[in-house]
Amino acid sequence: MTVVPTAILPPRSTHMPIRRAALVALTERVAQSRMTVVSAPAGSGKTTAMLFWADELRAQGRPVLWLAARAGIESKRSFLQALKAAGIAAGMPWDALDSDAADESWLSALATMGSVKPVIIVDDAQFLAKPILEFLAQLSSSARDALTIIIAARGTVGLSLARMRALGFLVEVGVADLSFTLAEATELVTRSIGTPVDSRELQDIVGDTQGWVSGIVIACDLYRRASDCAAKLRLTGLRPEFAEYFHDEVLSLQPDDVRRFLVDTSILDELTPSACAAVTGDENARAMLDHVFREGLFLNAIDQEHSRYAYHRLFREMVLGRLIDRAPDRAAVMHRRASEYFAEAGQLALAIEHARLSGDKAFLADRLDRLAEGLTYSGYLYRIDELGAELPWPILAERPNLLLALAWRRIRQLAFSSADRLISAARQACEAKREAQSLPAHEIEQLDLLIRHRFVMLAAARDDMVRVEADSEPLLAELADSHAYLSCTLLAQLMSARRELYHFQDMLKLEAETSRALSRPGSAFASIALKASVAPTIMAQGKIPLARRFLEEAFALAVEIHGAGSGLAALPALPLAELLYDAGDLEQAAELADQYLPVVRQWGFSDQMASGYLVSARLRAARGDLPSALSTLNDAHLVAIECGLDRLRSFIVAEEVRLLIKAGQIDEAEQHFLAGDPQLDGEPIPTLHPTRRNENIAIAWLRIEMQRHRLGRARKVAYRWLEFVKRAGAVRSAVIFELLLAEIAVLQGNRSEARRAVRAAVEMAEPAGWVRVFVDEGEVIASLIIEAYSQGPELETPADRFAVRLVSMLRRGPQLEADEEEEDDFGLTGRLANREVDILTMVSGGLRNREIGDRLGLTEGTVKWYMQQIYDKLGVRRRPQAVLRARQLGILP
Repeated sequence: MTVVPTAILPPRSTHMPIRRAALVALTERVAQSRMTVVSAPAGSGKTTAMLFWADELRAQGRPVLWLAARAGIESKRSFLQALKAAGIAAGMPWDALDSDAADESWLSALATMGSVKPVIIVDDAQFLAKPILEFLAQLSSSARDALTIIIAARGTVGLSLARMRALGFLVEVGVADLSFTLAEATELVTRSIGTPVDSRELQDIVGDTQGWVSGIVIACDLYRRASDCAAKLRLTGLRPEFAEYFHDEVLSLQPDDVRRFLVDTSILDELTPSACAAVTGDENARAMLDHVFREGLFLNAIDQEHSRYAYHRLFREMVLGRLIDRAPDRAAVMHRRASEYFAEAGQLALAIEHARLSGDKAFLADRLDRLAEGLTYSGYLYRIDELGAELPWPILAERPNLLLALAWRRIRQLAFSSADRLISAARQACEAKREAQSLPAHEIEQLDLLIRHRFVMLAAARDDMVRVEADSEPLLAELADSHAYLSCTLLAQLMSARRELYHFQDMLKLEAETSRALSRPGSAFASIALKASVAPTIMAQGKIPLARRFLEEAFALAVEIHGAGSGLAALPALPLAELLYDAGDLEQAAELADQYLPVVRQWGFSDQMASGYLVSARLRAARGDLPSALSTLNDAHLVAIECGLDRLRSFIVAEEVRLLIKAGQIDEAEQHFLAGDPQLDGEPIPTLHPTRRNENIAIAWLRIEMQRHRLGRARKVAYRWLEFVKRAGAVRSAVIFELLLAEIAVLQGNRSEARRAVRAAVEMAEPAGWVRVFVDEGEVIASLIIEAYSQGPELETPADRFAVRLVSMLRRGPQLEADEEEEDDFGLTGRLANREVDILTMVSGGLRNREIGDRLGLTEGTVKWYMQQIYDKLGVRRRPQAVLRARQLGILP
């Protein structure tokens, strides 16, 4: 039997020669090893790596024997014939060796070659019969350091390697070692195509192929053709070039059971034994999963324990595409099974995604209805809304939990009519199920509680705080400790109602209930809204440290769940901006307001919108840009009118009046006041049940009365309000009315009384650190504070020291720097991880977060989280700044 010539000839590499750092680094280890095993799927560059090492070791004077298993090596005899021929071709004195001789003769000859240390390279070892593999194992063991064997296969080699691995004589090379880095792929693509490549196209090629060598080579050819016809290149596993490769090199070579497993599990983003068993219906899925991995069928282990796997993206797209195209009903069954499995496993987002992909609208609606509460409590209300929009009304109308989830989303979006309709439909569906006895009694009771909860939330969104206060307490008592999410959201609105109605008398009790609610299991997501709503209430009482802690905790959690810049993060971010503004931290307040005001309507109620618009307007006014400040307030006024938010409208009107009067535009201020529909019948004194809306109207009225020199009326109304807010414990309101009384006293010529009022305001403001309330009032208050405290503190009290700080601030004027005036010094506060560098590289190419996530297999929220880590480490706040800073530091080219 003659040896096929190609069995002992190294193949010619068709790839552009790229010097690969990983292969160079491995060369010495490979040279010193007794055996090197290269395991990776088809087209991963195994042969190219071995050709490189063959050249390097040959240059060291070592004879290299190349054996290609797929070129006619079918038996141990043919293997030994090929080995002898390869040895002779490499100059070994093996003419006397007999391919039919006993193993001992071969092993003796190969183990006693003196200083000549040959390298035996075996390519495509997956085709070798078991006796050949046993011979190679025995050869390596008996020859010891007399030779090096390099063996490559698409999967794991059928050799027992544990002892050699433990002794340190084994080198193992896998997919990670063979995958091209971004720089290497860039060089290969550029040299292969021969012309400059658009950076975004280049990132697409590298990201889509995931460093897979054959994929990059195919992509280069596709790119050349796309350039010729000016077509946009988009790499998917469905392209014929990839589909044919995967079919010919992988699928067509597999037995039916393996091929069926690959197809059925292609619907899974991540493969685990239990998920595969649920989808395929095969309890032996663990063994099949291990087999697919060992055979190198484009399945990569995600963890070191080999409990989680993922297919190569292009391979999965090809297999899944064929499943959907050729057997859509089978694909739907697999997705339904996956949905049921993930629902049982508590992975709700995956459960509804597979339900959607099943294409069965009724099944999707059932999943959403069953999982609605869990999804809502986990922060996926937006996803329920997106999927619910695709369902026809007859299907929606029969599923009350889904209707109530959609109603909650509409409430958060301030779409009141739609929310009311959905809650009413849910109540009808609940009654129908009650009459038909199609649900257990306890589920009907839970639905009743949810319906009542939604009506309270709708009242809160509409600013009907009287109803909120009346309905929240009995519902909270019924819920007890059974519903952390519902309790937290109810407490949040009850606290807001108490603040609006000045019912601070039992706030300590509510604060204790808040702490208890926050400690319940399952309250994490709801704690964001609760803390964001509780904080302004305790801010109004001057408890700033606790309020700031609540807001910062809620903000951090919201960013972790939905990412920086999300509507959820706006809930705590805008009250935090107001807190920071009041404390004089204008830059940080500006950053939060600029980022989160545009998205506040995704989740925010009247309080969050008021904070955002007021801070934004005040910051613009502090920069001296009155037109921009008034424009911001006008936008807020339109939102308030559109949504029927009278309380928000009162905040805006009061601020418009303040700014216009400060600018000397008294007539315009009065016009804005009347346009706000104050609904006044006489003087705006606190009534039997006053609200913060009444307070805002009174403040705006007082400012106009003062400018019209109707000082007697103004003084009487201001005193009545001061007495009321002091009794109620509304400290911040008391500070404002003291300052208004001080201005009235100045206009009446009584500066000593004015200074007494200012001192009272300072004493109340000091514990909270409120400075902007004094600065924003203008020159009259500034002059009074300077008069009262310019000689330094009369006593060493906290209030007097706070006043001295105010004097210093008022004398030097507002300190608000523009973005471009940032400090020039920079440096890393922490080392960027590889993943962070990858993301930053894609950002520099202009990719958006969703696009980056698609390429790296991450969610958009996870990419946003990484971006926040990058910002923190680089000391920047925006994407262009991050790229510039990274280039200055040499992180990016």
